[in-house]
Amino acid sequence: MHLFFCPELEPGLVDLPEEEAHHATQVLRLTVGHRIGLLNGRGTRAEAELVDVSKKRCVAMVLESTQHPTERSALIHLAVAPTKQMDRFEWFVEKAVEIGIDRITPLQSQRTERARLRTERLERVAIAAMKQSQRVWLPAIDGITTLEDLLREAHPSQRFFGWCMDGPVSLMDQYEASRDALVLIGPEGDFTPAEAEQLQAAGVLPVSLGSARLRTETAALAACMWMSLAQQG
Repeated sequence: MHLFFCPELEPGLVDLPEEEAHHATQVLRLTVGHRIGLLNGRGTRAEAELVDVSKKRCVAMVLESTQHPTERSALIHLAVAPTKQMDRFEWFVEKAVEIGIDRITPLQSQRTERARLRTERLERVAIAAMKQSQRVWLPAIDGITTLEDLLREAHPSQRFFGWCMDGPVSLMDQYEASRDALVLIGPEGDFTPAEAEQLQAAGVLPVSLGSARLRTETAALAACMWMSLAQQG
């Protein structure tokens, strides 16, 4: 059964968003009577039947719906410096959604190679990954955020940042799967020493993600993978 994202999912008749309607009618060539699945990204999954299909509109009748609980007992929030090649950052977003994550913050630090990005494009990547992996919760994706602004927010007590220098203990030894966590991953040149001091002064602990020097998107995905798997243990 084909899955479609429908944020305004209510009982009765629903209009698929324009992009989803185009995919259903112009790409998949679905017609009246086809059964489809609907996800609102907030835990609801529904089965519906197409009742009105045209070039400009795609309407479905919701037949039954189920509300699913959150997928993790503790929240996973990653703040990651966008890479210069946008396709690498999009790859991270896609895989993180497939593995399981609650919030992604593109992080602007002193050495970040990209100062602007299209949040709506990242949201589309996340939606596609949610449908492909058949998850029912869509992570929040922030606009690009400076390190200073991020630190001003209220965060869980469990906070880490990836640090390539010698000394930090492994994330695997520090992370407690039962508690919400924020992990910051810097750009290819890493956080500056001044930023590392700023983070530690704010109670963010430096951690290692292994002995290998990882690319930004690889380090972020490794952290996401570890935390998600640890919660399943």
